[in-house]
Amino acid sequence: MSGFDFQERLPNALRELVTAVNNARYYGFGHPNVGEYVRAAQKEIAELLVPVPSVTLFLVGDRLVVDGRSFPSDAPFLGRFANILKDKGIERLSFHRGVTAAELADFVARLARKGREPVRSSPGIRLGKVEFRESDGPVPAESPPSTAGTFELAGSLASLGDAELDRIRDLYEMAEHRKRLDIRGLGQIIERFIGLLLADINPISLLASVKGSHEYTFTHAVNVGILTIVQAKNFGFSGRVLRGIGFASMLHDVGKIFIPNEILNKPGGLTAAERTVIETHTIKGGRYLMDQEGIATIAVLTAFEHHLRFDGTGYPAVSSDWRPHLISQMVAISDVFDAMRSNRSYSRPKSQDEILGILAGDGGAAFNPRLLDNFLSFIARTDRSTSEPIAL
Repeated sequence: MSGFDFQERLPNALRELVTAVNNARYYGFGHPNVGEYVRAAQKEIAELLVPVPSVTLFLVGDRLVVDGRSFPSDAPFLGRFANILKDKGIERLSFHRGVTAAELADFVARLARKGREPVRSSPGIRLGKVEFRESDGPVPAESPPSTAGTFELAGSLASLGDAELDRIRDLYEMAEHRKRLDIRGLGQIIERFIGLLLADINPISLLASVKGSHEYTFTHAVNVGILTIVQAKNFGFSGRVLRGIGFASMLHDVGKIFIPNEILNKPGGLTAAERTVIETHTIKGGRYLMDQEGIATIAVLTAFEHHLRFDGTGYPAVSSDWRPHLISQMVAISDVFDAMRSNRSYSRPKSQDEILGILAGDGGAAFNPRLLDNFLSFIARTDRSTSEPIAL
């Protein structure tokens, strides 16, 4: 992105958007001034996106960061725009070439509304959350971040998260409506994750953060996929087999789509009857995948077996000599790790130390001890890594 675009055109667009939001709040969205400012913003953004397909802003603390650089903090409207994004829980904002005035108008209208009503993505405006954690503590507000590599990495990962969740959501919604699965796009997602992991990107940095209970199943599927791919890669799996493991792990929870939301997202404990309903998701997921063309047997097994424990307990009920597949056992570890680190309607996230202690205590009972040692060792290596974790 050229210095001109960064220093003038993008701030101009943001100034028009802030003014549009302010006018919508003061005079109502139907006021003619709002439309004028939206059109002016759309013109600036269209010019900005002539040489590049998209531009992404990150909200880091109270600063707006784009192209690895902070905006100057002396422009009042930039501070107001950062506050508007923060109030709506938006930490990443991408404008894509072709964004329309209608999309910007809807974006402004949602930003102008009071309260935490969600602001949704559109084809030309993609929204998300990015958590930057810096090992040296907070960066002083008056100075730019010293960890430039962090923002370069963030830029390379900016398109991850929303796209992956959208694709996984599409697949799971196909299942909900009993449609035939179209898994072609899933292969591209898996290839991207494998490529990043082969480039020694910290796998924990790729884990998606859950933005709401309605997204948990899809976000969890992506996270379990990443964690299982790492486990398999560390055991020497590669190529087509590793991609197949990615498919299986990301589809492991497809049966959850057949469980009523009032049970899945119920605050507090479940009744015995509700627990029984929850536990049917493994059978329902396995049966659904079994009926789909082009789905490998390992995906069916993983959906069916991922809640079977190493000691033979768990669910669904199986014969005493049944032993879950090796990949199902890997998925079981990833599944529990990500579930415990997630904020759910019935439980708060646990600290990583607490999670690892629980996992270690279940070696030989819930989990295959050799697989668990492999998992704990790569978590320990990422803890010692100097790379900056970014949760998308």
